[in-house]
Amino acid sequence: MIDIQKLKRFLSSDFDNAVLDIKKIDGIIIPSLVIEGKTKLKGKYIDIYNEELIKVKKDVKKLCNYMLENFLRNHVVIGASYFTLKQNYPDRNCFDIITTQGIFTIAISGMNINEVFADFIKKIEFAKREGITKQIVQGNMELGTQMFLSLNQSKKNVVTGLGAYSYQILSLIKNGKIIIPNYEKKFVIKFIQEFLRMHEITDNCCFEREIMRLKDFYEKLKEHKSNSFLESLKIRRYTIDNIVFDFYDDDKAFIQLDLLMEAIRGLKSEFGYQTFTDMIENKQLVMKRYDYGGRK
Repeated sequence: MIDIQKLKRFLSSDFDNAVLDIKKIDGIIIPSLVIEGKTKLKGKYIDIYNEELIKVKKDVKKLCNYMLENFLRNHVVIGASYFTLKQNYPDRNCFDIITTQGIFTIAISGMNINEVFADFIKKIEFAKREGITKQIVQGNMELGTQMFLSLNQSKKNVVTGLGAYSYQILSLIKNGKIIIPNYEKKFVIKFIQEFLRMHEITDNCCFEREIMRLKDFYEKLKEHKSNSFLESLKIRRYTIDNIVFDFYDDDKAFIQLDLLMEAIRGLKSEFGYQTFTDMIENKQLVMKRYDYGGRK
């Protein structure tokens, strides 16, 4: 069973990184907790946990879920890595939950992770979407003007989360094809839209023109794929004003482009008044006001 002092430190977020190691031996689930980093609270933990722990510690699964839920509630999750290989835990399936404060790793052996945590990935991904959205809205995440929407290419290590210049999409390999869950696809589209809003692209963008440009770019990618002469050109970049989207140089680029296209279409519906005609009329209106002011 987990040492009570370590458990209190974990529940009080008094650590840099932590590992919850869960083994199943002869049908019995045995958890242990490893905490990295020196204590910052020096034993001054939240008092309410003293009462709750007496009840929770009696049930191993309840205890593990209590720890996970507490962690997700008290940290800003910005990414996750599933089925990773850890040097210190070579015989375990490891799951990293990445936050703005540190990493919580769950290392598990002898069973499936869903035997301990029901809807594990669903819970992590919900917390991740909430955390990233919060970081962007509050301006806590430094995002440049360049973005790469990365896709997983291996079954062994599925990664998702936000970096300085990339967003690693939660994507799975099934029958040789890359599959993106619907909830992740919706989030990526929303993320692209917020990214464009953050850089004020939505203020003066003609979305009708951007959709036409994207369709043309799509055709160039198809031609690039089928024409060996164009292979050396490496058509891998699309710009909207000062924003740059980088693409793969293979079929994964079409997945990236479809997501960008859906995001732009959504913004067009939201800002539907920004069309070619409206842009011309707005410019004429500005010119009239300027002429009037000059004559006066």
